[in-house]
Amino acid sequence: MRLFSHKTKPYLLITLIIFTVIITLNVDKITRLYSVIFLFDEASIVNNFSNMDKAFFSKPLTKTKKTYSFDRLAKPLPSTFLYKGESIAVNKFLSRRATTALLVLKDDKITYENYFLGTTEVDKRISWSMAKSFVSILFGMQVDAGKIDIEQPVSFYLPEMKGSGYADVKIKHVLQMSSGVKWDEDYADFNSDINKMGRVLAIGGSLDEMASELQSESTPGQKFHYVSMDTHVIGMIIRRVSGKSLVELLQHEIWNKLGMESNANWITDSHGVAFALGGLNVTTRDYARFGLLLLNKGNWQGQQLVSEQWINAATTPSADYLHSGPEKLGYGYQIWLPPEAQQGEFFLVGVYGQYIYVNQAANTVIVKNSADKKFQDERNSKQETIAFFRSVVASQ
Repeated sequence: MRLFSHKTKPYLLITLIIFTVIITLNVDKITRLYSVIFLFDEASIVNNFSNMDKAFFSKPLTKTKKTYSFDRLAKPLPSTFLYKGESIAVNKFLSRRATTALLVLKDDKITYENYFLGTTEVDKRISWSMAKSFVSILFGMQVDAGKIDIEQPVSFYLPEMKGSGYADVKIKHVLQMSSGVKWDEDYADFNSDINKMGRVLAIGGSLDEMASELQSESTPGQKFHYVSMDTHVIGMIIRRVSGKSLVELLQHEIWNKLGMESNANWITDSHGVAFALGGLNVTTRDYARFGLLLLNKGNWQGQQLVSEQWINAATTPSADYLHSGPEKLGYGYQIWLPPEAQQGEFFLVGVYGQYIYVNQAANTVIVKNSADKKFQDERNSKQETIAFFRSVVASQ
């Protein structure tokens, strides 16, 4: 029996044409969505983390004509370090944590630099949440200029946020990740807020709009609750008071002044707004230059780019629930403190093992990039990595 008559053929052809047109018009969206779905696939995660601009919208940061050069004084890493009473071989740790780059900067000299898993010094490595700390420094510059009062509520600068969970929250509490806004940061849950945000970046949409739709679940300023969208709101305030995009500010206020040696890029949504909470893509050495700015308390070769007061405030917990402890990390303004932090010891961190560790007393910056799919394992990767960094400091 013939299932289709000759009359159905034109309709099939028309359907095929329509389907082809739909696919053609949306090929970029489909490609980005595919990239998001398979971004952390075992076989491609390392390559993906060095080529994020191929999967998402992004805007460029341009290297400077005059590069700030590091001197070198090679020193070996320690062979082992202690973590929770266990002696751990450094080479096994670096391998287990899927390290892609490691750079140690001591007294303004590179004492160790190495690249792993097929990556090289030219790879632009995704920051993930280390970008939050870059945003904190851009924010501090606006505070220094007298354009922002962190005791004001968010709606003072962003009246469009009235009706959202952010409207009456003090900016200080947003900086501290204690906004009280309802948010699910579970990367393993397809329907979590953080994964919904990833689909906004891939398919198209507005991060500003997403932020304005979030609601409160608790009283602000009472407890630490990591809400990545808090950083986006901080970025919205920076854009409003400066009249410039985050990319423009980073280019002019940091990239041009620190003598960055490589081009970089910042992932954006489909409206061209920077993915403030995690979208920077930077080479390891340029991450080290930013770390050096923090090490020197905002001063770069005699020029105070951001005030020492802001660096101190951003790296000091100002509430009991933000203090570090024996097994507890602390938090300042978008910058972390290690367990039982020493004065001037803090770090930037992004998921899957991205770190800039700063120890002002030891005059040391350590950058570690990774593609560590097991970063949430029972060993507590952040605290294990801090133990490794401290062993490096002690060995230098």
